[in-house]
Amino acid sequence: MKEDPETLLALERAKIIAQYDQGRQAGVPVDPQEDPELPLFKVTDRLGFLHEKELPSLTTQEAKHKRRDIRRADKWWLKMLRDWGQYQGSKKMHKRVFKGIPPQVRGRVWSLLLDLEKVKEENKGKYERMKEQARLFSRDIKQIDLDVNRTFRNHIMYWDRYGIKQQALFHVLAAYSVYNTEVGYCQGMSEVAAVLLMFLGEEDAFWALAQLMVSERHAMHGFFVPGFPKLLRFQAHHEQVLTKGLPKLKQHLDEEHMCTGIYTAKWFLQCFIGRTPFSLTLKLWDTYILEGERVLTAMAYTVLKLHKKRLLKLPLEGLREFLQDGLCQPWALEDDAVLKHLRASMVELQRMKCDLPPPAKPEEFPTLPLGLERASPEPRPVLASPGCEKLPSEAGLTLPHLPVEHERPGPSPAQVVPEAEEPQNEGASTGPTAAHTSLGAPRGSGSGLPAPGPGQL
Repeated sequence: MKEDPETLLALERAKIIAQYDQGRQAGVPVDPQEDPELPLFKVTDRLGFLHEKELPSLTTQEAKHKRRDIRRADKWWLKMLRDWGQYQGSKKMHKRVFKGIPPQVRGRVWSLLLDLEKVKEENKGKYERMKEQARLFSRDIKQIDLDVNRTFRNHIMYWDRYGIKQQALFHVLAAYSVYNTEVGYCQGMSEVAAVLLMFLGEEDAFWALAQLMVSERHAMHGFFVPGFPKLLRFQAHHEQVLTKGLPKLKQHLDEEHMCTGIYTAKWFLQCFIGRTPFSLTLKLWDTYILEGERVLTAMAYTVLKLHKKRLLKLPLEGLREFLQDGLCQPWALEDDAVLKHLRASMVELQRMKCDLPPPAKPEEFPTLPLGLERASPEPRPVLASPGCEKLPSEAGLTLPHLPVEHERPGPSPAQVVPEAEEPQNEGASTGPTAAHTSLGAPRGSGSGLPAPGPGQL
């Protein structure tokens, strides 16, 4: 007798969940990079990425950065954390975030910026109940399992199949797939959740993801909901920014048929995860959590502005390779210098009235209650996952069934992207008296529907 689709789905879900419950079993073959006898301390870089060969001692520059992070944590951040109410929202705090939050305190700062303690207090027990709901009802378990198995597998936290962090990543994504049923699970969310889990505990990472999806300054729900309306809105705005700020480069990209959708999907969907050196990516996430979506617009502009001279010389395939892969390699500019250019770009775009796209439309925000709990399984037709749509983006991605590339290891000092030149204004003047045409104002009181908070049921 042929099993009905719902029964088959339930059996598949139960089998996958059992593997994460059990963890790695004794005697199960491991990949070479998962060998527990591997001397990890010799092949793990300061960001947690594994390398095939033993790493050399820290360079003078790397040692300097390590000492600086420790000094920043001790001197500035511990004091700020003790008196958070005094520093929250201050210019001094913004300035220090743009210098990079030291890894020792990054999780605590992210938690405060996203107000996680308040959210957890308002939703006591909700995460555990969502995990149980996922065991019974999630229709995305198979795809989540596939993506967990290829997310940051060359990072010390995720290299062990069914290890502690893989279990946590699976639980967070499964729980969210039933917490926000309009999004469910969509490809690209696994890397976002994995970065959060590098600095936060499991439940905190879940609520951080929930906050990023619906908070007013991030509103990532619109990036992942079917149709990807926010992605399309940001890509259209990016075109306008290039027309106004980098007209010669825009003309070259158009002549080479290098459309925005080819290279900006991961820039906007994941705040540059896998598209910039990881040390820089983490600092971009610091600023993104603090400032919100205006960082995405400004960093996209900054990337092209810093590399304009090289980009103008490249044909289509060279442009595609550089913007999708080449930017992952170390930049000639240090991270702190890039962040200074980012701040300058934010000021420039604000002066040009281009710092944000036009206000969001209602379809970018949740329309269904979040965190609803079902009493018992109810048979229903097997439907396509909400994320299984064509994304007008990089090389025609189909979400969420496209295999995700393995995240690259921390960059080798020997690999350096051709030097980024000091940017020069190509378009309108950036002087305080220059006149500019508005391309869209920041979202205010009358700009689209307000997003419900994660505790709003």
